[in-house]
Amino acid sequence: MYGIIRSGMSTAMHEIAVVSNNIANSGSTGFKKSDVSFNDIYGSATPDTVSRTQAGFGSTIAGTRRNDGQGAIVDRPGALNLAIIGAGMFTVSPPGSDGTASDAKFYTRSGELTIDKNGYLKTGDGAFVLGTAPGSAVGSDSPRIAMQIPFSDDGSSLTGLEITAGGKISATYGSDIVDKGSLTIATFANQGGLKNVGSSRFSETTYSGSPEFGVAGQTGYGTLQAGALEGSNVDITQEMTVMIRAQQQFSGSARVLQANSDMVEKLTR
Repeated sequence: MYGIIRSGMSTAMHEIAVVSNNIANSGSTGFKKSDVSFNDIYGSATPDTVSRTQAGFGSTIAGTRRNDGQGAIVDRPGALNLAIIGAGMFTVSPPGSDGTASDAKFYTRSGELTIDKNGYLKTGDGAFVLGTAPGSAVGSDSPRIAMQIPFSDDGSSLTGLEITAGGKISATYGSDIVDKGSLTIATFANQGGLKNVGSSRFSETTYSGSPEFGVAGQTGYGTLQAGALEGSNVDITQEMTVMIRAQQQFSGSARVLQANSDMVEKLTR
């Protein structure tokens, strides 16, 4: 009896923790919520057992899966605010010990970008945004480089910047428009297999497969929308409903545990 009650309390606590994390990050750019699934525990199940007459032995957590559905698109003026509409992720690299892009590669849907003092395109926490050099083919075999947009070129100052729906970066210096390369979009055979490393950022695993790089807007790749950001895909109303259900499950299990303890105490007096 204690095992059954304990399993109910344990699964409820796990679901509350997951939902709490979803709610806490509902305002984070590019955040993807997680969903929990459960299994019943049966001690002597057979193919001929009728489920409605089967005595259960509690519940267990079947898994916690990330929901990679599209988040809401929120208007955010600025050429460096980018939302991916559809499949794909940006490729970023944290700085190494020498201050340049390291060999580590991470993937994110968060397109809230900045330009540092050296003209490098970076994420809000300082990671380099990677892409391809001007004139280079965009593909999985092409080298990924840190995108750089200098503040001056041949004596002219940067006066304009545009990132197209296909990821091409064009910088304006005086009256000249200069190609500064392209942002590439990475997709995975199994995006759910990516490892969450925090800050709406993910790393490749054997389960996700290797990234396939392409141009935004091509078949199988999403497009970029400048002047917008992808919000989280958390539905607060739905999450609160799940939270209330989990809390009721925990409270119910706690009351059953107390009743069982009282009964055992009376029987053993």
